[in-house]
Amino acid sequence: MKYDPHKSGAQYLEDLATSYWYASALFTALDSGLFEVLRENNQLGAEAAAGILGWQPGPTERFLRLLKEMGLVDVYEGNWYLTGLTADHLVDGAPHDQRANIRWRRDLRAEWDTLPDVLAAGTRTLFPSDDVSEADMHARRVDYLKAMDAVIDGKIAEMLPMFTRALPENAAVLDVGCGSGKFAMSVLDACPSATADLMDIRQMTPITRTFADAWPEAVASRAQTIDQNILERPWQVRRPYDLIILSNIVHATAEAESASVLEEAATHLAPDGILLVHDFFTEHDPVKSRLSDINMMVNTYNGRAYSAKWTADTLKAAGCGASAFLPLSTDTGVLFACQNEARLGDLALDPVAQLIPKIEALGFADAIPFPAGDVVFAPFARNKCEYGCRSAYDKTCVSNRDMSYDDTRTLVGDYHHALLLCSEPPTGDFQRRCLAAEAEAFKSGFYKAFVFWAGPCSICAVCDPETPCANPAHHRPSMEGCGIDVYATVAKAGETLHPLRRRGETVKYYGLLLLD
Repeated sequence: MKYDPHKSGAQYLEDLATSYWYASALFTALDSGLFEVLRENNQLGAEAAAGILGWQPGPTERFLRLLKEMGLVDVYEGNWYLTGLTADHLVDGAPHDQRANIRWRRDLRAEWDTLPDVLAAGTRTLFPSDDVSEADMHARRVDYLKAMDAVIDGKIAEMLPMFTRALPENAAVLDVGCGSGKFAMSVLDACPSATADLMDIRQMTPITRTFADAWPEAVASRAQTIDQNILERPWQVRRPYDLIILSNIVHATAEAESASVLEEAATHLAPDGILLVHDFFTEHDPVKSRLSDINMMVNTYNGRAYSAKWTADTLKAAGCGASAFLPLSTDTGVLFACQNEARLGDLALDPVAQLIPKIEALGFADAIPFPAGDVVFAPFARNKCEYGCRSAYDKTCVSNRDMSYDDTRTLVGDYHHALLLCSEPPTGDFQRRCLAAEAEAFKSGFYKAFVFWAGPCSICAVCDPETPCANPAHHRPSMEGCGIDVYATVAKAGETLHPLRRRGETVKYYGLLLLD
């Protein structure tokens, strides 16, 4: 929620004052079991739902109408059901379960109610009761870790492609203040030869071990725990590390303490090691980061939000070069630091670089990034395709030339980025990989993704040459058929391609994936 001076100021203030209405509705729906009732009964009338929950039918329908406008439920012919948002995040077995996270936010309300007292005292004023048993404290820690895992789950998936390919074989990983160890365990899952040390206070590491052991044995066996208060230097660790993770750590303490943690972490990097700092930095989503800063003020002894610039400057003083700040698609961001600053060039910090391993996983020998402006056009290519190929007028080839030379130049000129897709026969398999690459790029946010492939269309197992194409959705033009000089374009991307001189020579196939 952000103020727009070109809109009603009174309305903005009213929206601020009533923002808790949204949260109250969400908490009520979640805590009452309404979402589970709708999940278990698939589609249910308001009266039937009210009967199960012990509510009155009229108010229940009014409440459901509100939840519909919030995007949490929907209705068809009087029957209510969960939206994809709720089914994915707010019920038992949901693939991206956020219930622990939402309930943790709900339980912060008591601390936020102390904000006037905190402002007057200059520090936190509400503390856990002295008579809380160790069993209760243990349960609270477990609940907190579940909430934090729900928060970071999608963020880890967004960060992994940035650095995993830059890690060496048998990489050593240190997760500082690791909590459940989810971040480091995700790295181990992605890097089969890596090992990790999961570091936290002694009260937490037995819980960490339990969470780690819930992973497959092949992953869990490569993780060890270390009891360490990260504010006590030097850290008693076992080795230098190729990757050190500080995720949601820097904001937990005052400036001097956070600087000390960053400095200490830098001393434990291997010569080519990478330090990852993930947090809610003030440059990204300013309102949310400032709210998070106040949340630290009312909920911790001296935690606060920091800027990415402060973090980078602190790491520089510790002898590390830092990357640019990288906002994630959520409310947090990440930056990387290395003592060997050249190592930052090995990271995949732009979206195209992050897409490459996904494309290669489809079966391509290589996916080479290059500017779309380097594509070379030549009229001879289209003529060669039309007059130099025995299949030129077959149905599977004619459509390759549907796009004119000028239309092709105009289309490619509308893009900035491209990947050269390198592969080999059979033609049909290559073309199916090209389509899969286009789809993967689209799902990764490149909504303009479009691929050119090579050769006559070989997508369908059976193609009637006498009838119109029955599968146009899966047909794409060839580079050569549209006037692209494949040899010159491949050379600009640093590849070598020459005409086949004899039978038995290796055949290379290239596709062009345009991205923006």
